[in-house]
Amino acid sequence: MLVAGWSFTNACNLRCKHCYNASGKRKSSELTLEEAKNVADKLKDAGVVAVNFGGGECALRIDFISLCEYLHSLDIKISYTTNGTSWHIIKDHLHLFHDIGVSIDFADAKRHDDFRGASGVFDKAKDCIRNLVAYGVNTEIVTCLTKLNCSEDELKKIYLLAKEFKVDYWRLNRFRANGRGIDNKSHLALTKKELRRAYAFLASHMDRSASVPEPLFRAAFGGAYSMEGDPSGFTAFRIQPDGEVSPSVFLKESGGNIKTMDVTEILDSEIFRKIRTRSPRGKCRQCSAYAHCRGGDAGASYLEYNHFNGPDPLCWLKSNDKIAPVIFRIGKNWNIHERYLCTVYVPMREGGSANA
Repeated sequence: MLVAGWSFTNACNLRCKHCYNASGKRKSSELTLEEAKNVADKLKDAGVVAVNFGGGECALRIDFISLCEYLHSLDIKISYTTNGTSWHIIKDHLHLFHDIGVSIDFADAKRHDDFRGASGVFDKAKDCIRNLVAYGVNTEIVTCLTKLNCSEDELKKIYLLAKEFKVDYWRLNRFRANGRGIDNKSHLALTKKELRRAYAFLASHMDRSASVPEPLFRAAFGGAYSMEGDPSGFTAFRIQPDGEVSPSVFLKESGGNIKTMDVTEILDSEIFRKIRTRSPRGKCRQCSAYAHCRGGDAGASYLEYNHFNGPDPLCWLKSNDKIAPVIFRIGKNWNIHERYLCTVYVPMREGGSANA
């Protein structure tokens, strides 16, 4: 069962400081709609059950909804991660989406807008969230966890905002220094101590039986999981705007172009074989959490060490630390990002629509 991420366009109306895709202007090499439909057919044939659109602001392409309609006709679930400025484009097509995540990195307008590179974005994101919840869409607030917002005070503010809006989930991705994030690494990159404190706060606000796709979080604080380690390259891959396919959402390294290659060929490429044959290095060799952690975030390891073998660059655990209990569970219903990337889900309300 495969999940594909898809950066349908590099176009974006914002200039976010952390953007791993360095999104901004649309590129001439982007797939046409007909090429994208051919890709969708290949995804279906390969057993892809869900697609997450992200990267640039995909709805800025006038043919985005047409592609979503085609994927929907193939019975492929669609997830969309948006900066919140595209409500007017998607509002009449909500039935196409399994879930929609809206980015909120700070709980106040000034800091959020500064981080995202444009004024008025915070208010638009809030309006988008309110509308999505009102229409009963499975809605997430998505936060990029950085040095600037990792304190308990900042996280509590976003948590309370998520509670106020009654979203289904608050989902957090820690900062990876790629794309535009490379230029801002010095003031965005987390230390091990900062990540540990942030994760401890999140752990104190969530049910430990909740699914935790982030291996390091799970190793330190426990939780349920449906697959070992990082899903990148195993159950997930990322299609770039020009059709190149990467094993991790945060990497540009390609296993081939899906315009000319089948998914099975790409998954058998050298870079995909490397990410699937991780082996323990350093403290991972003695760590009892390795059985389910597998060295943590493979993409982060590659960015730091130029290999996928770990240990996770932000892992603070020692080999003899007491490891939190975990539960292996494959549920009938699951969130798309559970099998897509290392992320932390914080369930925000009972009876949410996430299992729809």
